[in-house]
Amino acid sequence: MKKIIHRYLPEFVYGSVDGVVTTVAIITGAVGAGLSSGVILILGLANVLADAWSMGSSEYLSSISEAQMNGDGHDNEGKTPIKKGFVTFGSFVAIGLLPVIPFGLSVFIPKFIGVDIYASMAAAFFAFVLIGYIGARVARASRFENIVRTVIVGTIAACISFMVGYFLRGIA
Repeated sequence: MKKIIHRYLPEFVYGSVDGVVTTVAIITGAVGAGLSSGVILILGLANVLADAWSMGSSEYLSSISEAQMNGDGHDNEGKTPIKKGFVTFGSFVAIGLLPVIPFGLSVFIPKFIGVDIYASMAAAFFAFVLIGYIGARVARASRFENIVRTVIVGTIAACISFMVGYFLRGIA
């Protein structure tokens, strides 16, 4: 299992980071605009599934081009395009869904309304830490530096999106 994770680490990190960053951006923008938990759930799920498909299929298609240039059906590291696409898609969905789950709970459990954004941001923070940790552990790099770097990238995206939603909330 460790060999597989090590081999497909770039695709895992790429899919995971983009999954959680774009999902958090959708969520924080919608929260900034004052949209309801139900709307945020719809936007979050639509984003995760459509963007995961886009990312996974883009990885697959670009890997096919690389494999065709190599003439052997594999990329420069010997990985197959379908596996690269699947890892990108799967990691995007698995990690990207974490910040959406609290909004699903608040739709079905009304007492969770108002807490959902905090739970979502905690889930996103956990996801960033997890991605940074796994990436550093497999690459044998500094765990602290990798975690901090990943958290900062995600936090900046969330802040940008929240500000856009907040400043444009009057048109929602």
